[in-house]
Amino acid sequence: MRRVELRRSELCAVELLCRQGFSSIYDFLSCPITRLKLPVTTVFDSFAAFCNKTGASRADFDGGTDALTVRHGGEYVILYNEAVENERRRAFTLAHEVGHVLLSHAGEEPEVEEREANAFAASLLCPEILFRYLEHREGISFDEEKMTEYFSLSREAAANRLRDLRRRAPRQPADSEITLLLCLFGKIAEKTPSL
Repeated sequence: MRRVELRRSELCAVELLCRQGFSSIYDFLSCPITRLKLPVTTVFDSFAAFCNKTGASRADFDGGTDALTVRHGGEYVILYNEAVENERRRAFTLAHEVGHVLLSHAGEEPEVEEREANAFAASLLCPEILFRYLEHREGISFDEEKMTEYFSLSREAAANRLRDLRRRAPRQPADSEITLLLCLFGKIAEKTPSL
């Protein structure tokens, strides 16, 4: 089994965010996953709409999954369960599926790939550099509730991300992380906190 590459997964998400052309924190926080400019052709659709368009059986998707990705020709189709009403959960699920696509997962090592896709999704919705910046420079004291509100994370995702970020030792941010802060905050972000 290959080693889980969590940091690579997180930086892939940050690099994707850097390519979005966000000019403020508000652009980032208000951008739905389905509107991200992805480097590969990707279509988002619900299970029901996909079945209507293709004639596939809805029973094929009743295995309790929130989403899945299929490759059709040269494009990816990320299908989601429209019955999932929690928008925050759906956002994480879609970000997770985008992670599978951009990390070139092929389903060969499901346990490794699931952990990497989760790390990608967590970083896409709540980049570590942004979390640290808001805490240290803006004085926001994050708890689980603030994480859910600020980053549109589900309670479970917020608890997991907060726990993960609190455990990490400080380190120097990657260039892409600094670039993201500069995109979101401009010159005020030039003094970057350690991660």
